[in-house]
Amino acid sequence: MRQIQLFVLFILLVASIAFPLNFNDTPISASGQELTRAMSNWDMINYGQYGRSHSPQSIINQDNADNLEMKWIYPYPPTTYPTIPGSIRTYAGSGSPVLIVDGVAYSATNQRALVAVDAASGSLIWNNVVAYDNDALQQTYPHVKGMLPHTHAVNYYDDKGIIIPSLQSCQVDGHDSLIGDVVFSVMEMCGTEEEAQAWGNQGYYASIGTHPPQFYDDIMVVPVMGSSGNGGRSFIAGYDVSDMDNPKRIWQTFLMPPAQGDPDWALHHCDIGYFFSFPEWLDTGRLGVPCNEVPEENLKNDWINPQSSRGMVHTASSVATVWGHYLIDQETGLVYLGTGESGPYPNALRRPGVNLYGSAIVALDAKTGEFVWWYQTVPHDMWDYDCAWNAILGEVEGKKAIFKGCKNGFMYALDAATGEPFWIYHPPDAWLPQPGMSYPDPKNIDDLQRAWPTSHVGETSFTSSNFAGILEADMAYDGERLYLGSYNMPVTVVSPEYPEDFGNQLVMLPTSHPTNSSIYALDTDTGEELWRFFIDGAGFRGGLTVSGGIVYVPSGDGWLYLLNSETGEVLSKRSFGIGLWTQATIGADSQGDMKVFVNTGGMSIASWGQTGIPGAMIALGLGDESSVVISEEVVVAPADPAAPVSPAEVQEVVTEIETIRTETVISPLSYLMIIISFIILAISATMFITSGNWKFGASG
Repeated sequence: MRQIQLFVLFILLVASIAFPLNFNDTPISASGQELTRAMSNWDMINYGQYGRSHSPQSIINQDNADNLEMKWIYPYPPTTYPTIPGSIRTYAGSGSPVLIVDGVAYSATNQRALVAVDAASGSLIWNNVVAYDNDALQQTYPHVKGMLPHTHAVNYYDDKGIIIPSLQSCQVDGHDSLIGDVVFSVMEMCGTEEEAQAWGNQGYYASIGTHPPQFYDDIMVVPVMGSSGNGGRSFIAGYDVSDMDNPKRIWQTFLMPPAQGDPDWALHHCDIGYFFSFPEWLDTGRLGVPCNEVPEENLKNDWINPQSSRGMVHTASSVATVWGHYLIDQETGLVYLGTGESGPYPNALRRPGVNLYGSAIVALDAKTGEFVWWYQTVPHDMWDYDCAWNAILGEVEGKKAIFKGCKNGFMYALDAATGEPFWIYHPPDAWLPQPGMSYPDPKNIDDLQRAWPTSHVGETSFTSSNFAGILEADMAYDGERLYLGSYNMPVTVVSPEYPEDFGNQLVMLPTSHPTNSSIYALDTDTGEELWRFFIDGAGFRGGLTVSGGIVYVPSGDGWLYLLNSETGEVLSKRSFGIGLWTQATIGADSQGDMKVFVNTGGMSIASWGQTGIPGAMIALGLGDESSVVISEEVVVAPADPAAPVSPAEVQEVVTEIETIRTETVISPLSYLMIIISFIILAISATMFITSGNWKFGASG
């Protein structure tokens, strides 16, 4: 009898574990609609691994968009002093889009505080401040440039349960998503000064990395880039993180030659690369020039300073910070990212050549770091035309494609396997004041030796089509259409002398050309424009979001526009009274109520209004009888980390979050089986005890 009872108990316990019903697939929202975890959460800056900025939820949609109202406000504190010791700049508020994970909203401030807020109420759950010290950093690592309090992004990694914000101090800091403690760190990514010299570095690495790393199985991939105009031998690194307590660098792929130069640098991977040639595109519509069509003399001695008697690279030369979300195709293991501009700029006299791999799109093998293909969008970039912001993995006529918008004002759709372009789109509203001058021809060696865009015609100044970049915002993709935004804010640039050692020496003056922006929808198979939405008098920077048939457009004029994703018509709009430059995100709170999250303030771009306003995290939801809540709990600045939430409060919220997460993976049937199992166990135990077999020494 006892053996039968134990056998039945074993079967029930196994069944309760083996056949759980995943609540991810069938939970019900407050509106009565099914709400999966994919609809509820916004895990990374651009929603997920593949950078699409698209949530599949449809609770907030075209029919009810006009009913969105403010639900709560979480204000960021003012900052009137540098909060990182030794930092020369201070930015208030947050420039990082809000994440929503299992009912919790996460954001990172520019002063390096990471906060978790209850998405239902707007109340603070926890905040954590990593105590960075710029003075100590530069004393220990003199080859690293000073820290910049500017946080671009936060990512959540579901399989690890950690949150990682933009990098700082040449280190990765992963926070426990439930309590905020740092539980994962990768230090000294820029190496010691001796290590960096052995790599061929002679300049300064950028302390800041604007986007968190990506993972492929147990490999973490992260760019470690030079500082714009301050040198630094940029590279991409792969780390083995199978032991999270002891991560190890397993590969390192450099993006520029060593200080002593490499005459064949641009020839090493010539057989797998393409150049964008503006003159050929303009004349014939050609989408890419294979590297092996470029004369070898144009590729030899790339980056080498012509005034160096020893064939050295100039100290200020670098490939600058990667500013956008990069991704890893989890099926193929390929890493895709857009690189920073070639520096220094605008005077490129001491760095002739195509300056591979600056202002380019590259694909690497995540397991080995080997180049798979590359596509350089601006050979010999003389202005800040890096391929910034998000890369998107999508499809063109059933084939995997990489969509990438670059600051030169061109949108590229490339074959994800080979880098060969499917199509290229240039926004018609983007103003190019000197077509071709800022886009050198890789086949023209005179172009590749130019100092600045107009130096070859004897002019000492030039007009840039934008203060920063024409396409300088994250795009969105819903599987049918690609959405992107461009803006015009031209400046006249007075060409400086080349820096003796380091620095971008910029003198910019305003022009009479109006500032404006345009939002476009493209057919992803053809690159054909489907609709266009014009914003007069304001710039656009930050990012687009598409969900429920709505394209969300945060604008420099302070309006959040809600556009019909099929037609571009305005469905609704909301004014926030301050220029918006951070992407809106969408997710559900713990009650199943869907919300739109907007960060205001934090920083501003020139001509968009007042700078230095802290702003707030604001939640919008569908209308009901509830009133607006303004949180009285605000995140502390790093200069005052002595204001933590009490342990009891943290534990209460942690228990609540763990309950939510448990409910998403445990079936009610499993609970029933477990209860029945305990009942049988109790009965079996009673029968066993009453039988007397439990007594020591009892005979059978």
